[in-house]
Amino acid sequence: MARGGHDGTGSALPAGPRAPALWQTLAWMARPGAFLQRTHRRFGDPVTIRTYWTPEPMVLFSHPDAVREIFRLDPGVAPAGQSWEFLRPFAGPDSILLLDGEPHLRERRLMGAPFRGAGMRQLTPTIAEVAAQELGGWDGRVTTLERSRHLTLEIILRVIFGAGDRTEVDRLRAAIDGALDDVRSLPRMLSMAVVQRDLGPRSPWGRFRLAVERFDAVLLDVIARRRAAPRGDAVIDVLLHQHDEDGRPTTDRHVRDQLVALLMGGHDSSAATLAWAFERLARHPHVQDRMRDGDPDYIDAVVREVLRVRPALTIAPRLLTEPVTIAGHRLPAGVQVAACLWLAMRREDLWTQASAFRPERWLGKLDEMRSWMPYGGGVRRCAGAPFAELELREVLRAASGLRFSPVRPEPERARRSLLVVVPDRGGEVLVQRA
Repeated sequence: MARGGHDGTGSALPAGPRAPALWQTLAWMARPGAFLQRTHRRFGDPVTIRTYWTPEPMVLFSHPDAVREIFRLDPGVAPAGQSWEFLRPFAGPDSILLLDGEPHLRERRLMGAPFRGAGMRQLTPTIAEVAAQELGGWDGRVTTLERSRHLTLEIILRVIFGAGDRTEVDRLRAAIDGALDDVRSLPRMLSMAVVQRDLGPRSPWGRFRLAVERFDAVLLDVIARRRAAPRGDAVIDVLLHQHDEDGRPTTDRHVRDQLVALLMGGHDSSAATLAWAFERLARHPHVQDRMRDGDPDYIDAVVREVLRVRPALTIAPRLLTEPVTIAGHRLPAGVQVAACLWLAMRREDLWTQASAFRPERWLGKLDEMRSWMPYGGGVRRCAGAPFAELELREVLRAASGLRFSPVRPEPERARRSLLVVVPDRGGEVLVQRA
């Protein structure tokens, strides 16, 4: 039975599931795609859900007109940073994820600088080289999520962190994996969602805090050594040469937070998208055949279609500090409102054969483009989106000499891993040389 919620003052919220927050949290993490589609079919758009990730109810919108209204909200009325507060221990206080208003825009301009024009073109050969080395070892049964994580982290360590020798790469890799492995685990994610406090070194948050401290020690050492002996050939060097509005050099802690934001945006999310790409390609041999022709427009179309049917991020949330009206719905202060990216790009009323994997749809005029939003939108659109798409294109280009086939006939379902949605069996495929 559909039921609206209340904010505590008697204001009705759109209808949503009656199930307890614990059940909705489990569904949100274990089967996020199925949960979102089921609630959309039953309750329509918008829908109100409740999970332990936020103490407030969350109202999800998926129609592009409503989504644009959300993206245009004044950050003073609907700050996005407060929706990601649970990331503060890892992201850091200067993270672009946690900032709003002018501080967010200033940080966005600084972080976007390395990914424009010549800076982007300079990154391409290294990405292509790392991709070719990784994919050259693929043969037989491959769990593509695991290998894609290895690949995307290698790219980040080389082109963003500027890690030059194998010892430095391995040292950083071990520290990053130590900080992220625990929170990728579904049981530990659930424990951290239910008990959002550090209860000592053996508690989920306590283990995470210690892993972050070890990671920080390694990363701050890299930053200090890079500042003392700059090389000028990586994104970290651009960040280290920044100055604040008063002309002061940026601090090591600030650069640390910028690097972590790029890590969070370019590691797990890109790895998830690549795993989905290989999972989809394995079930669509005609797409693989066409990719082998090397047409850059078709490879772009494959990238766009993977990001549409299997976006790594499911929502772009905001916390309302004042009442607002979105798509005719009056919402009170104190609730979360979110653009549901997963649903917006899979709506049958907006996309022809919405659930089908059809890269060809991107080769002509596409009216549905207004609801393609894998990186969010407005001023909160991912600042590293151009780098992410470049990375995806180069990896898929390097993969065109391989033949992928499925391990099992049934497609993989979605599950949550930290912030992103991944194939539940890790994107298992059989690989042969084409």
